[in-house]
Amino acid sequence: MFDLAADDGSVRKKRYKSPLPDSPAPARRRAGNALDSAKNVRLHHDLLGLYTREMDRQAESRRDMAKDEDIYDNIQWDEADAAQVEGRGQVPLVFNVTATSIDWVLGTEKRARTDFKVLPRRKEDGQPAQRKSELLKYLSDVNHSTFAVSRAFEDAAKVGIGWMEDGYQGDEEGEPLFSRYESWRNILWDSSSVEPSLSDARYVFRSKWLDLDVACALFPKRRSLLQRSVDDADNFAMVDGYGDEAMDGPELEAQGKGLHSSYTSDNVTGYQRRRVRIIEAWVRMPVTAERISGGTFGGELFDPLSRGHVEAIEQGDGEVIQKPGMRMYVALFTTAGMLWLSPSPYRHNQFPFTPIWNKRRGRDGMPYGLVRNVRDIQIDINKRASKALHILSTNKVVIDEDTIPASTTVEEFLDEVARPDGVIVKTRGSHLELNADRDLSQWQLELMSRNINMVQQVGGVTDENLGRSTNAVSGVAIQARQEQGALATAKLFDNHRFAQQLRGEKILANIEQFMSEQKMFRITNMRGKPEYVTVNDGLPENDIVRTKADYVIDEADWRASVRQAQVDSLLDLLAKLAPVAPQLAVAVLDLIVEAMDIPQRDELVKRIRQVTGMRDPDATDESPEDIAKAQAAQQQQELILRDALASIAKKEAEAARNQAQAGEIKARTALSNVGAQKSALEAAGTAAAVPSLADIADHILHEAGFVSRTEGEETMKTLATQAAAQQQAAAQAAPPDQPTHETAIGLG
Repeated sequence: MFDLAADDGSVRKKRYKSPLPDSPAPARRRAGNALDSAKNVRLHHDLLGLYTREMDRQAESRRDMAKDEDIYDNIQWDEADAAQVEGRGQVPLVFNVTATSIDWVLGTEKRARTDFKVLPRRKEDGQPAQRKSELLKYLSDVNHSTFAVSRAFEDAAKVGIGWMEDGYQGDEEGEPLFSRYESWRNILWDSSSVEPSLSDARYVFRSKWLDLDVACALFPKRRSLLQRSVDDADNFAMVDGYGDEAMDGPELEAQGKGLHSSYTSDNVTGYQRRRVRIIEAWVRMPVTAERISGGTFGGELFDPLSRGHVEAIEQGDGEVIQKPGMRMYVALFTTAGMLWLSPSPYRHNQFPFTPIWNKRRGRDGMPYGLVRNVRDIQIDINKRASKALHILSTNKVVIDEDTIPASTTVEEFLDEVARPDGVIVKTRGSHLELNADRDLSQWQLELMSRNINMVQQVGGVTDENLGRSTNAVSGVAIQARQEQGALATAKLFDNHRFAQQLRGEKILANIEQFMSEQKMFRITNMRGKPEYVTVNDGLPENDIVRTKADYVIDEADWRASVRQAQVDSLLDLLAKLAPVAPQLAVAVLDLIVEAMDIPQRDELVKRIRQVTGMRDPDATDESPEDIAKAQAAQQQQELILRDALASIAKKEAEAARNQAQAGEIKARTALSNVGAQKSALEAAGTAAAVPSLADIADHILHEAGFVSRTEGEETMKTLATQAAAQQQAAAQAAPPDQPTHETAIGLG
């Protein structure tokens, strides 16, 4: 289909030293002749043919998409029906029930925006990956990407597809990388593609209207062609015949050719704004190009101006090979001819446009949104309300032929019937019935009410999601219906997350390609504190072009109800763990707080982990705070160990000292006993020699309170005998039905 030889890019690459690989700048220099060659003229015809083919194939779908968007925007009456309603004196009322459901979905996306991370492919590249993640957040802030993404998501929710564009614009426009929203009305894509990433698509077209002087400033050497393009536009009723109502509606209104245009100022002054349609085509073409095989940058198009590519090849981390494949090209043209042609400046070799899909028809892959399922119901709601109001505000009269007196005309009779204070004079005996079929209005209102309920059943957004009172009274029932609404729209949010993953990969590739100079930028945390980061300053940890990393979505989209339900379950688990295992409750507290939708959540989690000593489970490298904390904990453990060892040594010393003292006392006791025995033997010998001294000695010992061992044993024996006798006497004196004290104790 396309016949663009590789020499278009390779010859340009040899003749000119471009600031970018395969830059489109050389095409501008050669535009005077090369773009008008027979080959490029044929290519222009092929591209214009593909463009018109897609315009025809997607025409029906685009009309339905425009109508779906009108439904959301309160443009819900067909012109013929609205004229009929106005003809009977009514206003075409709109009861936009659909918009409320769509707004809930849109609000959910704004409340649950995703975050992202950049992960290194090698462990030693963790710090450069962190720098890339910070740079991505900075670019997202300066480009207001979150708001642009929300606009694209709105298109996906309403009409079935939304578009984001991520590309390079040069330093003269501010930040070199941009991210912006693109209207679905301006985009046509390869309708044969079935992959949501458009990886199997051959082309994507974008149509834009520019003022002629602006277009001539951008393409000064193609001024004559641009003039012819404007002249061609004057020969067609629909501007230039290469658009449709969805695409050119705003342009037609601006030129006074729209269906609702009413101004004629240009007829007075003679001035007419000269506009030209520029069609931008991103096309994949089969060519042979230099690619890197193996290594860190394996599979990428070789960029000789990339430090990362050159150093990787020099170090043997991959090799450059000539390999045939699909190469992305960009072409700009009008209906009259080519304006620009060059290979894509992007190393990722993908479309700069990323679609956010909602639903796709099975028969042809055309997209449609949430409005499509309830569009007919919504239109019927308005018509039922209009019919009910018409019945209530008019009188249906049933009369006999001779009811109206001869002196009164039918018109006068009807005017009198329509008056609230009318007086009707009829012929005696004739039949007159006013307000006939007035009760039909309540059935119209009943059908209207059922249609409103049907919008929720078909659309998936229930009253519980919207916070309205329903017949669901228990928390479990309300939660179940909220989750039902979340599941009904889960596909849209899943496609949205996939689109953000694709966008992140393209932006990351553009950062690694174009952000090669030293740069300092500022980022802010959740509390608004600024942090200044420098990249490409010569330090390996700040070099972002010599390494490869991967973009991942950090957190999935969750509706508030589903996320809150999960947090409630975690809190219930925490309440059950705390009484039986408080240490486990403390260990999981940071994870539960991390799952909550609360302000300054990250700071709360950080402080909880500082107190509990828990680490971030997703952290790959230890932060300086974690290292300092680990060193402090190690020192504390060493102090505790040393204290324990000192305590043990002290106790061992005291035990040894006590043991020594016990031995000394034992020795002294033995000596004392020996002395006592010696004295006793001497006393016994004296008593045996002088028997009269024994009685004196016994008397002295008795007065001193000395009790001999024999006397002690006899005393204990006597006391035991007396106690046994007392117990026996008490047992005999006790009543027969009362157990004794010993027996009671035994039974107890």
